[in-house]
Amino acid sequence: MQVRDEILARMYVMLTLLGLVPIMVGIQVLRVGLIDAEDLEAAGARQTAAVTEIPAMRGSIVDRHGRTLAVNTARYDVAVDPTVAGFRDSAEGLYASLARVTGRSATTYRRRVSGRSSSQYALLERGLSITQVSRLEDCPGLQVLDRHSRTYNYGAVASHVLGYVDADLRGLSGLEQGYNQYLTGTAGSRDMQRDRRNHIRPVADGKLVMPDHGRTVVTTIDLVLQTALEEELAKGVARARATWGTAIAMDPRTGAILAMANVPTYDPNRPGSAGVASRRNHAIVDRVEPGSTFKLITAVSAVGNGHVTLDDTVDTGPGWMMLHGRTLRDSYAYGRIPFREVISLSSNIGSAIVAERGTRGEFYQTARAFGFGMPTGIDLPGEIAGSLKRISSWSGSDLSAMSRGYGIQASPLQMLNAYSAFANGGLLMRPYLVEEIRDVTGELTWKAEPDSVRRVMSRELAREILPAFELVVTEGTAKKAAIPGIRVAGKTGTAWKIKNGVYSSRHSIATFVGFFPADDPEVAMLVMMDEPGLSIYGGEVSAPVFSAAARRWLPNVVEGETRQEYADSVAVPAIEGMPTNVAERRLLAAGLDTGGIGRKLAQVRSQTVAA
Repeated sequence: MQVRDEILARMYVMLTLLGLVPIMVGIQVLRVGLIDAEDLEAAGARQTAAVTEIPAMRGSIVDRHGRTLAVNTARYDVAVDPTVAGFRDSAEGLYASLARVTGRSATTYRRRVSGRSSSQYALLERGLSITQVSRLEDCPGLQVLDRHSRTYNYGAVASHVLGYVDADLRGLSGLEQGYNQYLTGTAGSRDMQRDRRNHIRPVADGKLVMPDHGRTVVTTIDLVLQTALEEELAKGVARARATWGTAIAMDPRTGAILAMANVPTYDPNRPGSAGVASRRNHAIVDRVEPGSTFKLITAVSAVGNGHVTLDDTVDTGPGWMMLHGRTLRDSYAYGRIPFREVISLSSNIGSAIVAERGTRGEFYQTARAFGFGMPTGIDLPGEIAGSLKRISSWSGSDLSAMSRGYGIQASPLQMLNAYSAFANGGLLMRPYLVEEIRDVTGELTWKAEPDSVRRVMSRELAREILPAFELVVTEGTAKKAAIPGIRVAGKTGTAWKIKNGVYSSRHSIATFVGFFPADDPEVAMLVMMDEPGLSIYGGEVSAPVFSAAARRWLPNVVEGETRQEYADSVAVPAIEGMPTNVAERRLLAAGLDTGGIGRKLAQVRSQTVAA
């Protein structure tokens, strides 16, 4: 009886507990529905919510006339999340469609999925066009991510000025790096919602933040002039059998860089395919001894301080002289010649004699005033400062050495900038490459103003010594720099290079730097070649490039009757055998009408006007 009562008691307890379960469930339902509803709803929304970034378009880089040099194009990356339900059933169709649009095998994409490092993400393809993406089969877990790629419309033209970007469109060199903060812009965002198949769709009333697109950078470069200079420099380097060459041209009145070229060069669309040497901008990163081009400083210091005039006679002797225990030599025995011919014939002996008439302080101050030993401040990353020793560290022979361009180091741009100051009447300008910055609507947001650093010589002194530097071209060492009908002034330079600790008579830097028209300069230009095999002299290898490029430039830069005379003759590039799209860009860069050849033929079979 007692056992029976215990069993019945236990049954009552169990039945009571079972009766409480529906009540407890009901209470929980009420709690979830009434008390925690908002929190749970928010948690669910968070699980399905997503925010998609709207990339900002990187700004364009254009030449001074608005021709687009670098521009963004829309591209798309394709990725998948293989953990999404239904992916396996549709994956083969996606692989096959990818293979059709890219030319790769479907196996390639299977391997990318099986070998992925993340369980929920596998990148299948980068940089597809919108047309290619539209031909892909839908698949659960498919992700199409829009991004932009950088296109340099004229290939290698102005590559060292423009620079290039990485895969994330960050500037790595040139203007792309220097003006990256203006070109980049700020990304926007859009609220999205993820469904059960992991497809992401915009939320109808979601938050939308539009991107602030990058600015347009307007350069001082003229595409036509840049192309001409690059072509002439390439021909000159090949003819001279030089290891490299650089050429820079600027407006001496403002400091605006009109063109900057280097050989070898590279295509910024494929920077990885070129070596480091090809990507080197010799114009601003190479530190060289100027050689006889530095005799401008000798002339300014000596004439400006009253130690000599152009007509004063200097005895250069039999072509050699011992000075401070060192032997100085000229190319020929010039004997007694006026100082103007010391410059035009580039007499090392005459320069040293005249420099020694002055003081170390006068010479140092003149060189320093012209900017040597300091960077020019050009708006390109990587510029070197050069070197100019302080007087306290000079030896007995340093003044003599510097008078002919040794014992000092400078970049090609520093040398050109010094001659530009001479050309404009004595104002040292800060070189610059960006003229304007505009927003996406074309509204001007910033404009460069020509910036003079200091006055380095009087206008009267510049006019006084100008005839000596014109004589360099008419009768001296740079006859091959002459331009018919145009007054040209300039100076040649040959600097021996140091090899194994000593100057080598087999390795040289050959330079010509000048400006035109000499009476009212509009262009200053430097051409430099490293270790030319044809000749060691700048007058033989660099001056012809100056002349050839200047003749092609004249219709664009010289005013009056002379401009019209040269405008009647236009240099035609060689395009025979080229793909028509490449040929069309080459003709446009030369300032010629293409007639729409790119829409008619795949390749240029012949050209009626000879190159």
